[in-house]
Amino acid sequence: MTLAGRVQRVRIGALTGGVAAVATVLALVVACGTDASAPVAAPGPVPEAPPAPEAQVAGATEVRPGVTADLEARLRGAVFELRSSACGFDRQGTVSLVDLGGGPMALTNRHVVAGASSAQVVVPDGSLLDVPVAGAVRGRDAASLDAAGIGGATAALAAAPTPLVGDEVVVAGFPDGRFVADAGRVVAVEQRADDGGDVTVLLVDVPAAGGVSGGVVVDTAGRAVGLVAASDPDSGYAVAYPFTVLAAPLEDDLPGC
Repeated sequence: MTLAGRVQRVRIGALTGGVAAVATVLALVVACGTDASAPVAAPGPVPEAPPAPEAQVAGATEVRPGVTADLEARLRGAVFELRSSACGFDRQGTVSLVDLGGGPMALTNRHVVAGASSAQVVVPDGSLLDVPVAGAVRGRDAASLDAAGIGGATAALAAAPTPLVGDEVVVAGFPDGRFVADAGRVVAVEQRADDGGDVTVLLVDVPAAGGVSGGVVVDTAGRAVGLVAASDPDSGYAVAYPFTVLAAPLEDDLPGC
């Protein structure tokens, strides 16, 4: 399990000229993918809080205020629900079509497709496409599927440089199997422990519910800036890899259990 560990948070810098130089190392439990067989603890009392802004809900869709209709349409063409069955588990997550400069890639998290040679992509009409798993990104909780089996090059979101702290972004994915596009901000750019060593991640003040693993973070122009990989254990916010750290080659073997 990646992006996990138990170490103290340490401030090692400050913001200078609008560029974040704050790095943090802390514990993280990967909790974005859903596991149908895992026990779920009963929720405790929740303190009262001011009501959240009313969301626009239509069927199995939730689009928060701040997400334009044009951006929502672009995200719907590049972000899909993903299902896999392997290692005795049924998993549900998200797969995102992104162009990192070498053509479209279909990216999700390693833990969503662990042990699977293929996964099922849910297309807009509700039908399922069986798509091969191409491999896992070395040292990261990320995996690639066969993009040709999902959508054309026009659907892929162009990648952009790593955002700065305070930048407005949108997180899109399929928590609990429903499409959600949620606006927020980058609240930290941090260093965290990963299987491949310390890695830069984004912390976005958008809740990361089960099933959003493999979802995409985009800027206000609709360019992809991050791949959701986990939920922060303290805040519940989305933790995402900037795409600059996912340029590592794929491993020779498919992601194991």
